[in-house]
Amino acid sequence: MWTMWNKFLALLLSLALVSLPFYAYAGEADPDDSLNINGKVTALGEGEKAPYQGILFDIQAATKLKLDKEFAQKNFELQLDYEKKKISAELTLKLNALQIKHDTLKSKADTLLTIKNDEINRLQDLIKDSPNDYNNWFFAGGVLAGVLLSIGIFYATVEIRD
Repeated sequence: MWTMWNKFLALLLSLALVSLPFYAYAGEADPDDSLNINGKVTALGEGEKAPYQGILFDIQAATKLKLDKEFAQKNFELQLDYEKKKISAELTLKLNALQIKHDTLKSKADTLLTIKNDEINRLQDLIKDSPNDYNNWFFAGGVLAGVLLSIGIFYATVEIRD
């Protein structure tokens, strides 16, 4: 008895598995209704007249149109993403080059500043070691200039009086 029941159940399940895909395919051709955006869609059987003027697509052609649209959208998104990444890479390269240039110039400026400071310190040490005290010379030069100026004024006044 169980064997007959098992055979019947197996036959029923086999028929269900074979017929269900056809039943599912026989339903709506476009379940998300994306093909019916701004128009009419009418399912026609072979030999039927169209109720309105238009272009008739079969399911495969309509599916291809829908997939072409999706493909174009994905292609556009990929191209846009590629261009964004390309521009980002170019700008990152330029930024890195400018950063290297900045670091090099900063290092050069720091090195020059260090050299200048070392030279200033060396010259200051040189001045401290041998002070050049010219105060006596300045005093003597001032006295000599004063005497010569006084003699010149005296001579000029004597010459003017005569």
